[in-house]
Amino acid sequence: MDKKSTIAKIKSLAQNGECTGNSIEEVFAECYRAAEKTLGITPFDEQLSAALSLSEGRMVQMQTGEGKTLCAVFAACHEALNGGQVHILTFNDYLANRDCNWMRPIYDELGVTVGCITESTPRGERKALYQRQVLYVTAKEAGFDYLRDFVCFETGEAVFPEKLNFAIVDEADSILIDEARIPLVIAGDVAVKESGGVDKVYEKVAALGEGDFAVDEDTRNVYLTDSGADKAEEIFGCNIYAADGAELLAKICACLKAREELSENKDYIVKDGSVLLVDEFTGRAAPGRVFPGELQAAVEAKHGLKITSRGRIMGNIALQYFARLYPKLSGMTGTAEAAREEFEKIYGILTDVIPTRLPCARVDKPLELYYDKDEKRKAIIAAIKGAADIQRPVLVGSESIEESESIAEDLRKLGIECQVLNAKNNAEEAVVIAKAGERGAVTISTNMAGRGVDIKLGGVDSADKDFVVGVGGLLVLATSMRESSRITKQLRGRAGRQGDVGESRFFASLDDDIMRKNELKKLAGRHYPSAKIEGALTDKTLLKEAERVQRISEGNTFDERVNLMKYTMIGEKHRNTTFARRSSLLDGSYNAEMWQKNAVDLYQRALEKFPEDELQRLQNRILAALLNEFHSDYLDYTAYLREGIHLTQVAGRNPAEEYNIACEEYYESAAASIPERMAEKLEDVLECASLDDYVIDMPTRTYTYLLNDMGEEFKTKPILMGMFDDYEEETEKLSDRSAENNEEEPEKKGFFGKLFGKKK
Repeated sequence: MDKKSTIAKIKSLAQNGECTGNSIEEVFAECYRAAEKTLGITPFDEQLSAALSLSEGRMVQMQTGEGKTLCAVFAACHEALNGGQVHILTFNDYLANRDCNWMRPIYDELGVTVGCITESTPRGERKALYQRQVLYVTAKEAGFDYLRDFVCFETGEAVFPEKLNFAIVDEADSILIDEARIPLVIAGDVAVKESGGVDKVYEKVAALGEGDFAVDEDTRNVYLTDSGADKAEEIFGCNIYAADGAELLAKICACLKAREELSENKDYIVKDGSVLLVDEFTGRAAPGRVFPGELQAAVEAKHGLKITSRGRIMGNIALQYFARLYPKLSGMTGTAEAAREEFEKIYGILTDVIPTRLPCARVDKPLELYYDKDEKRKAIIAAIKGAADIQRPVLVGSESIEESESIAEDLRKLGIECQVLNAKNNAEEAVVIAKAGERGAVTISTNMAGRGVDIKLGGVDSADKDFVVGVGGLLVLATSMRESSRITKQLRGRAGRQGDVGESRFFASLDDDIMRKNELKKLAGRHYPSAKIEGALTDKTLLKEAERVQRISEGNTFDERVNLMKYTMIGEKHRNTTFARRSSLLDGSYNAEMWQKNAVDLYQRALEKFPEDELQRLQNRILAALLNEFHSDYLDYTAYLREGIHLTQVAGRNPAEEYNIACEEYYESAAASIPERMAEKLEDVLECASLDDYVIDMPTRTYTYLLNDMGEEFKTKPILMGMFDDYEEETEKLSDRSAENNEEEPEKKGFFGKLFGKKK
């Protein structure tokens, strides 16, 4: 597509042409007119260019303040008026509601139906909203609705569309990359296993001290040493490594991790008697998210809180896989270029970088490196004070809640008032961030607070803009190097909106976690200082290696996410198969025949007692419930399998291959047992006087939450991260041996073999 000529045609049609069709030029021209008429906004060429890219299913990079919200409307209207449905997946409920109401006049003008779903939207209203042509909803809430349908027992209860069409993902780097591996979970109170006893285990674990456990620095996982295992067996009076000790061992390790590795006000906060996790990327509270396995209960025990039960997991899906359910996918973010390879490799989406409407006038200062955190803090406070003295607005991006409050305390001692925005007070986040450009404002936030909210120089109404411009515009300070340069660029992008002046400065120290973890000292060699140095470090080689640390960290996390996606593919295959069969049972497109084929005598007796159509309907519902149970068993099995599969390496086998084979064999053997289990259900049905007397085992209550494992159970087994390389290497060896012996290569077992087949 020649964008320049297309944009020229759109503008010409908008000004004086008649639009009678639904071509992209005509629909965009109508949107152009509607934006001017209803909102008083004249779209820029850059916005039209971005909208064309979105319509083509591309990832769009647009800087903060360039008008991404309006771009999505053009692409959505074109899709809707050509028979499609569009979900605009947002970062949070605030943005979903704001953007829907803000852009609604344009949709109304074009006759496109639009709706919005937030966490508070009643379940009964959602089905109708999902039938709108354009729907604004958080990716998380859409994913939960998809999972909730898996535990419905009536077709009318299901709300999520059977067929998906097009999704436009706002703040795509956060949703599709940073949070991509976080599983969304649906759980029910059927056969719930309480986390009972964790509080007692936590008390006893107090006897385990130095030398009894070790910590994996990379994953922060805690495990028992040999001496610790011996001591634990004395404390608990059993063999913790026996088959029946697995649950106790998991509790012990969880309690140790809660005690030794998880910190209040960094990893979580305690509020109103409950534990709220802190998102590692945004630094804000993440309501509805929990730690995996026994870890949540262990943290609750640490603080003497009530141990909560979350029900038995009945289904889950990571945001990465949920997004891939949409046949057509596009997205918008200010940092797409930095993640271009990942968007293309994982999602198959190409990236378009849209230039800013006006040249960027922001000054981005190079990294400022200090010997330790104390020296770094002095420099940060001095920078803030220097800006405050001339009433220049400052936005500080801190690493944690603890750090944000500590900086605020230091500033108040100097008489500098500031607004602190972190996981403890984010209810008014958008309002606070919007005011960050006011004259003299000092705002301290954690990471990327207030995404999607413009910071206008001089305040929301730009009343003091001339003054703020005169003192240099908004000053953005980052207090540490992030693991991803995207986060750095997102923070820089808070200043310099639409050609505004501004400045960004970034601070780091040699003892920052990222420097330690990636061994800066070894990388820098003789350039690493042997004694404390006051002020900023100036060694060019040291600074170069410090910046290299971030690239190393980025490469590691990218490879990890790619491998994790491949590693979990088998679970996606099994979930899709189970979900599809269950849905077909309830919507009438498929009738179960297990009783007719596998319990013939019992079925004949049932026909003599009950009407055939009612019996068939009951069979479908019972099988649907059994599939829920079947899938829950499968999820339990795979969770335990992940914990121990690395031990197969001891026997000289490939853990990754063994995991895939084991999952496939379990799934197939469990599926083979369903006919027998259905026959047992029919025996129970025959004991009832009427079919209405039969009670199907289904959850009376369901729970949704996000599991904060981020693939940690895989990270603890490094051998698994190279699974595909290992597979290729082993297959090459096998192929060589086969050639030598003139033997045909044996076919791999299970889904792993089906996925790759024989190596040619």
